[in-house]
Amino acid sequence: MSSVAGFWKSFAFIIRRERITSSTWLIALAIISFGITLAMSTAFSSPQDIRIMADMLANPAMQALMGPTYGLDNLNSAIVMSQSMLILMTAIVAVMNIFLVVRHTRNDEELGRLEMLRSLPIGRLTNPASTLFFAVILNILIGIFVCIALLLASGEGMNFAGASIYSASIAIFGVLFATIALFFSQIFSTSRGALTGSFIILGIFFILRAFGDMNDNIMGYISPMGLSLRVFAFYANNWWPILILLIQSIIIGKVTLLLCCRRDLGEGIIAARKGVGRASKILQTRFGFAWRMIRGNFIAWTIIMLIGGATYGAVIGDIGTFVQQNELFQQLLGVDAGDQITEVIALDFTSLILVILSVIATIPVIIIARRIRAEEKRGRLEAILARSVRRQTAFGAYLTFSAIGGIWFVFCAGLGFYGASVATAPNLLNFSDVIGGALAFAPAVWVMLGLTALFVGLLPKLIGLVWMALGASFMVVYLGPILGIPDWASLLTPFGHVPRLVDEFSIAPLIIMTILSAILITTGLIAFRRRDISSN
Repeated sequence: MSSVAGFWKSFAFIIRRERITSSTWLIALAIISFGITLAMSTAFSSPQDIRIMADMLANPAMQALMGPTYGLDNLNSAIVMSQSMLILMTAIVAVMNIFLVVRHTRNDEELGRLEMLRSLPIGRLTNPASTLFFAVILNILIGIFVCIALLLASGEGMNFAGASIYSASIAIFGVLFATIALFFSQIFSTSRGALTGSFIILGIFFILRAFGDMNDNIMGYISPMGLSLRVFAFYANNWWPILILLIQSIIIGKVTLLLCCRRDLGEGIIAARKGVGRASKILQTRFGFAWRMIRGNFIAWTIIMLIGGATYGAVIGDIGTFVQQNELFQQLLGVDAGDQITEVIALDFTSLILVILSVIATIPVIIIARRIRAEEKRGRLEAILARSVRRQTAFGAYLTFSAIGGIWFVFCAGLGFYGASVATAPNLLNFSDVIGGALAFAPAVWVMLGLTALFVGLLPKLIGLVWMALGASFMVVYLGPILGIPDWASLLTPFGHVPRLVDEFSIAPLIIMTILSAILITTGLIAFRRRDISSN
């Protein structure tokens, strides 16, 4: 078998494995783009609506969330859609590419599948090259489908040039993160390390972009995510950020393939640390073993939540000043100019950021809770259960750390937010308000944990639906106020039942969600004890 023939056979094999997952991503992104564009054209149909959105986008806090402001002199629904959605779409596509590349490279290598393929007469670079080629084709198709969806949705200011540059920005950012994920798949010897490294880089890019956009400095250009937003779709339609991201992708891709040629199969550039000869007594317990397996994720996400909270807390001092200088927002809030605006707007902004951070904090909680499912798929769980270890104990250890993480991660987010807010506006927020508001989201996170436990125990093959539920929650809480989504839609997600800081506090929904999460977790544990491990 020649190298070329091996490449195409490997590529065809990836297509077969990805025919459902990638097709779902492709269709979902196109539908989301169509729906959001249609909603934007309806929500911002009058000059007054456009003016309100222009003032909102000029807010430094909104720039930290959505990116640099442009086109305020000729704002239309297409520009509003681009500024509101491009950063979210690029982040979603980046996550998709990270999972895609790691799944077909480092994960296959870790499970021994790649060793079977390499026993055939194929080249060393066949698998990584075919995976990267598939990722490039998939991102191009995503760009085409998104572009068509935007044009079909139409709306004021919608045109082919803007739709093309918008879609190209999404596609090239996805290609960039495909190369980054492939790079970390060569650096680390485990899929967990490759995923963690890739997501940390994505977080760093976002933080650099947020600081750069808030302060209008070079950080916004250093970050590839900041570059992707500077295409200024439907306004300037800049192509130079696309070219820079393309060059970066080519460089990272070539370096990665070179690294792949220089390492041994099953190993990473950074060698895995050798374990001790004898396990400690703590490690021999179920909780000690579970902590050893998840401690890297736990520590990394603690840092991420602290930094994420601090990123948004740093802009809290500018919120009151912005509203005090904006009569339109004073009318919308129904308050008079003065200190009252500063307090009200600060609490409202804090509530918005806390709900977004709580959704993000749910990600590591789900990852930890479903870790036992990963052990099951790799065949390692049977060896553990063959000893005198009860199933409920094995699963319960991971769920315990997930529940602890549910309250710990939101606490870190609130702590980071308050710490940064004190530096910019010392007397604006109270410690108890911020931390209490953050901890109030713990029951909502626990509900998502309970849903994860239920799927792991009852329907493990459908565990991906939990991510879909979390994604839908994020769309509602992040874009709901902008798109005019009805209030009842937020009640379909547990995060919509948490009282906001500007509302009267009620503990009843928090108690109900806590009880619901306990019921879901208990049901998941019972189902996990009864189902067949080997057949799921």
